[in-house]
Amino acid sequence: MRIVEEKIDKFAHDIMTDVSNQRKEIMEQTEKELEAIYEEKELAYLSKAYEIIQSGLKSIQKEKNEIISRSIMDSKREILKAREEIIKGTFRDAEKELEAFTQKKEYQEYLMNLIKEDIEKIGDGEILIYIAHTDEKYLNRLNKEFDNKIVLEDKNKKMIGGCKIFNKSKNIYLDDSFYSKLYEQKETFLHNCNLEIE
Repeated sequence: MRIVEEKIDKFAHDIMTDVSNQRKEIMEQTEKELEAIYEEKELAYLSKAYEIIQSGLKSIQKEKNEIISRSIMDSKREILKAREEIIKGTFRDAEKELEAFTQKKEYQEYLMNLIKEDIEKIGDGEILIYIAHTDEKYLNRLNKEFDNKIVLEDKNKKMIGGCKIFNKSKNIYLDDSFYSKLYEQKETFLHNCNLEIE
């Protein structure tokens, strides 16, 4: 009977060892699977975190670029506004100086010489001489000096001073008014004063 008990004990021991080994294998297998799942999840979370960070960086970069662009545009607008004020002020002052010159005694002689030079430039033919409506006081002398028809320019057309000559025969027009001469200088003025905007 003892042999039977020993066999049962050995059988039980073998079964317990077998169960223990199976349990150990199952535990190791489960651990490996859990580790693999953990690594997979960790990789997925890291991947998602990377995407979120990249998306955030792109968003920040885009916002930064928009802020910079807006600032550049605002600055250019301010510069354009300041430039316009400088130009308007400068040309307004120049107009006043030219208007003041037309009130001086030497202006009458200047106007006579200018008309003579322009008539020579424009050549023979039926010639009309336009003067500023503010130069009406010189009309009598101009009519005596020149055989051509003297016309007072419309009050709504700005001349400041000087003259405009029209040769009807040749259909040639010469604008030597102070206003035209002044504003022909605008582009040169912008360039010389470094007021051009890129």
